[in-house]
Parts: sequence; structure tokens; C-alpha cells
Amino acid sequence: MVSGGKAAYEDVEGLTVSLGVIYALLLPSAMNLQNVGFDDGIQTKNFMLMLCTQPDFRSYVIETMTDPNTGDVGQYAREAFDWNVTLGRGMVLNTKTILESDSSVWKWDGGHPEDLYHCGEVREIAATTRVLHEHFPKSRSDAYALMNPEVPLWSDHLSAMNSFGMCILMSGLLGSLMLYISLSLSSGREDESGKTLERWNSLGFPILGLNLAFLMAAIIVLLFANDAYSESQDPFFLRSSRM
Repeated sequence: MVSGGKAAYEDVEGLTVSLGVIYALLLPSAMNLQNVGFDDGIQTKNFMLMLCTQPDFRSYVIETMTDPNTGDVGQYAREAFDWNVTLGRGMVLNTKTILESDSSVWKWDGGHPEDLYHCGEVREIAATTRVLHEHFPKSRSDAYALMNPEVPLWSDHLSAMNSFGMCILMSGLLGSLMLYISLSLSSGREDESGKTLERWNSLGFPILGLNLAFLMAAIIVLLFANDAYSESQDPFFLRSSRM
């Protein structure tokens, strides 16, 4: 236990301030991640996750895209949506056939956000999602998610992790501030015998240790949240060569 003298006091003070500064530096990054967590990349992952886990949504996509009033709308005139996508060398992907496939393709009905990793590894699903998301009306997918709040969304998954990380950071920052105020108001700096600092350390050091544990937990949570966001910006993140 640190005790005695001005040098010991300054060591404890420096440790307390350093923890607070680290918390303060990490908090803006977490806030920024929360603010950008609803961009186009996230919406694409929301669309894929609903396709992967909701058979009713897959049927709804087929119904919507075969409706002549909501199909592939061109800039000047309505056009029928072409479900077939040519991939070169005579390869054709029929996206409607993929949507209508049974559990041999769609194995994650009623699943959770983490199932996106396994579902997205199926190349036909990944390609179908990429094609359909460009043409499916965003207002329709939003409306479906709003009317079915139990449906898992990638944005909820990311927001939950990031919010949890921000709560830890805010708690740690306030804890560091309270520790610093407590240390400053004590007579530890003036007491050269070190007894006051020793008494403060008996409670302050365990709290400092807890604050350090909170910091490590926040960094780990934010690491996973940043990873989830980065993956949402890369349509190729589930290619086997990238895993």
C-alpha cells in the first residue's frame, strides 16, 4: 500500500487523474459510434438479418417486389423487377428461388443477431441480399420492423453494446472525478507523516482497482461494438478468405 510523504500523495493523485483522462478520451469515440450506428451499412445488415431469421419477411419481400406498384421503380417509369441476376460465364442467380427455399438454405428462422455471421456465409444468401436491398423500398422494411418489434436488428445489437460501453465509461469517469475530489479535500498533501493518505488508501485503492476493472471492461465492449460496426460497412466481411 502506498503511504507516506508528498511523493506518495502525488503518485496516488497521478493514478487517479490518469484513469479519469483515459475515460474522458474514450467517451467521445463511443458517442460517435452511437451516432453513426444507423447508416446505410447498418441498414443493409438489418435487411439481411430479417431475411435470415424471419420467413414472413421473406414472403413479404416477394409480395412487395411482385407488386407492379412497388417493384423496381425507374427514374421515369415503373419497371417489372427481374429476379434473375447474371453473374457471367452462364451463371444466373434467381433471387426469388433463394427466398422461397426451405430450411436447407434458411436454417436460422427465429434466431438472434449473432446468426447473421453463419447466415451471411452462405454465398447465395449474401448475393441475394446485396441485390434485393438495392431495390426493396426502405420504408417497407422499416414499417415491417416497426410492426414486429420482436424481430432482431443489427442496429439494436450494435446500439446495445455501445450503450453498455458508454454507461461503463460514464460510471468510471464519475468515479474518477469523485475519487479525485475526495483525495483533494483530504489533508493527505499536507500530512507529511502519510497517515492521512494511508487511511484514504484503505478505501480509495479498492475503488481505484474497481475503476480500472471498469475501464478494461469498457474497452472490451467497445472493441466488439466497433468490430460490429466495421463489419457492417464491408459487404465482403463474411467471405471465407476474410474470416
